[in-house]
This record gives sequence, structure tokens and C-alpha cells, in this order.
Amino acid sequence: MDNSIKYHFNDFTRKNYLKILRTARMNYRFVFYGSQRVLSKTIYLRHDVDFSMNSALALAKIEKKLNIKSTYFILPHSDFYNLLEPEITGIVRRIIKLGHRIGLHFDCHYYRIKDESELVRRLKSEKKFFENLFDTRIQVFSFHNPDKFALSCTKYRYTGMVNTYAEFFKNKVSYISDSNGYWRHNRLQEVLMSAKENSIQILLHPEWWQDKVMSPKERVWRCIDGRASKTRDKYLAVLRKFKRNHIDW
Repeated sequence: MDNSIKYHFNDFTRKNYLKILRTARMNYRFVFYGSQRVLSKTIYLRHDVDFSMNSALALAKIEKKLNIKSTYFILPHSDFYNLLEPEITGIVRRIIKLGHRIGLHFDCHYYRIKDESELVRRLKSEKKFFENLFDTRIQVFSFHNPDKFALSCTKYRYTGMVNTYAEFFKNKVSYISDSNGYWRHNRLQEVLMSAKENSIQILLHPEWWQDKVMSPKERVWRCIDGRASKTRDKYLAVLRKFKRNHIDW
């Protein structure tokens, strides 16, 4: 079987994302992570932003059209975007203004965390950083590439933030993910059409959703190449501004 069929390449376009959301609204309502643990026909829509804030903004705009709220989990130690760049900071603020929330995408590997006391200390630090940078309350976090230790941390809250990998979500809420650019566990459209699940946590990564049909490799390469191209253009703009030469062979 061709990979485009086996892994449903056609599913992962922004046009199809709009269709998916419309299907979801037929049988479910979207809720934020929070103190009220709603179960009846609800969706917790979550985006772990690993590669591209621009792709995240594109999905946020689509959701806004349908008055759907979601949570964007931002990675402070990303190799692919820098939260301290004015452009990236501005994109996060725009997502918040569209009515969405942001959460902390936390990387235990960065600190080599091995126990919960260290986890709590680092979560507090990054939570404070986010709240100061974006002037918003951070109420939820998700683990980035969770290892055995992270998956063992199943309390509902840590440092006042809801844990998306809590025992509650594992035991009470169904889970669908597009990790690595293809459906894990079940195909989202089919689950939404059947409407058999009472509550669903949907994890989507914005980089997998593009305007054209592409393979997962092409999708992520597009994000990386786009970032590199913008960085190059910024460098050339600085040279022009200060009337400096761009020396080559």
C-alpha cells in the first residue's frame, strides 16, 4: 500500500482541518483544561508547538472562524523557534488575542529531571517566566517527548497547573494524536463521525498541517527551511540597513 494512503496524507491540510472542526462541533463541545473536569461529549483540544509558531497561528485563525477555543503549548527550549525574538513573541500574543490559551510545553530532558521535587522547582521557574513574558496566567502544562519518569508523574496538578498526562486524562478521557505526522491510535475523522467517545483529548502538532498535501517529511522540512530562509533574509536586511557588503568568493 502506498504511504500516502496508509498514513492518510490528505487528512493533514488546513482546508481539511476546517472540515474536521465542523464535524467535531456536531457532537462535541470544546473545553479548556481547568478545575471543572467535564466529561460529557467534550473535547480538550491541545497543540504542542514543537517546530513552527507560524503554523500554530494559522490553525488558531481557523479555530477562531468557528469560535472554537484551544490551548497552545509553547516550548521554551525549542531548537526551531526563539520565544525572545519579537516576531515569535508577537505571534504568541496574537494567538492569545484570538481567544485561545497558552500552556507550558515542558522538557524534562533539558534539566535531566529524575524526581518530582526537581520537577516542581523547574515547573515553577518556567511558569513564572511565561507569565511575565506574555502577561497571562499559565494554567496547564504538557510534557515534551515524555520519558518513563514523566509518564509516572500522574497528579492532576503540579504548581497550580493541570497536567495533561494526569491519571484523570489517562483513565477517563480518550486520546488521539498526530505525533510524527500521522494518526496514532485512531483516525480523528472516524472517531468524530462515530461520536462514540464521551470525552476526547486531541493532541495536534501545527507543523503537520499545511496548505498542500505533503508527506510528514516534507511538512516538517518545510517548517525548518522556512525558518532558515527568514533568518537569512533578516541577516541580509541588517547588511542593507548598515550599508555593509555581503562578501562571497
